Amino acid sequence: MAKFKFRLQSVIKVKEIQEKKVERELAMIKKKILQEQARLDDLRIERERLVSASPSQGKFKAADMALHQDYIRKISDEIHFENTRIAVLTDVETKKIDEVLDVKKDKEAIEHLKEKQFEEYKRDQDKKEQVLIDSLAQRLSG
Repeated sequence: MAKFKFRLQSVIKVKEIQEKKVERELAMIKKKILQEQARLDDLRIERERLVSASPSQGKFKAADMALHQDYIRKISDEIHFENTRIAVLTDVETKKIDEVLDVKKDKEAIEHLKEKQFEEYKRDQDKKEQVLIDSLAQRLSG
């Protein structure tokens, strides 16, 4: 009996490699988002600390107060920038998830085709085997 050979097996291998690559990229994006969110949390804590320790709670020079307010504004700008970076990364993550799903769907479609062809191959082999058995039975009986 001949061995089943699926002619698109190399395509399945390519899709598996592509799937692993895209999943690694997705994992890196998720890790980057977590890092950016941690940085954002740190910036928010720093801003709250600065606001609560305002130099207006004592005798400070006007220059010190201006410097303090400028630093709070700088932290606020960084928070805004960090929010923007997280939004961009989230969009990239969504696209990467869609890409992973597309690659999986393509691979599953090819694997389904392989299963169908294998079933057809088994039916053909069974028919050939039955013909051989019938012919052998005729020889033995005749």
